[in-house]
Amino acid sequence: MSDIPISTYQLLPHSEIRSILQCLEVTIDDFLKYTLGYGEKVEYTVCGLELIDAIIRVDKRQHYFKVFHNNMNINEGKKAALFAYWIAKLRPIKIIGEHKNTPGFNDIVNELFAIHFLISALCGIGRIHLKDEHGGIELSLDNPFIEELRYSLRFRNIPIDSIIVLADSITTDTFK
Repeated sequence: MSDIPISTYQLLPHSEIRSILQCLEVTIDDFLKYTLGYGEKVEYTVCGLELIDAIIRVDKRQHYFKVFHNNMNINEGKKAALFAYWIAKLRPIKIIGEHKNTPGFNDIVNELFAIHFLISALCGIGRIHLKDEHGGIELSLDNPFIEELRYSLRFRNIPIDSIIVLADSITTDTFK
């Protein structure tokens, strides 16, 4: 037996869970209305319990890295990858309005949001540079890499650690 003490996981404070939940809900709302272009009239639901489950699972995975990987703290890109993984698996977003049975809405909205969340985080930490006066790339939903990742999140069995490794390897050049 090892003499290394294993710490016990402690649940995030409810106020922190609530704060993360509110941020996710706002991000989902903006994504549906503006990124996907459904506009203000889009009718949808988000299962708060599934989002809370994702928040707790991401926090537990962070704890796992600290305990089993020598106090490793994960960066924002890896954390976003964890959220992307759980959002794609738990599928908390449902379109309920007139588009609910239209192909391309409910069948892929969670995967598209997961990818959006991951790419936004990677942009935030400087791994991906979006188009501006200094160069960068212009991303669209029909980008071959995004289409393949969407398909993989929906139909393939991707281990959670693979999503983390993938997030570490994505750069601006991935989309060229």
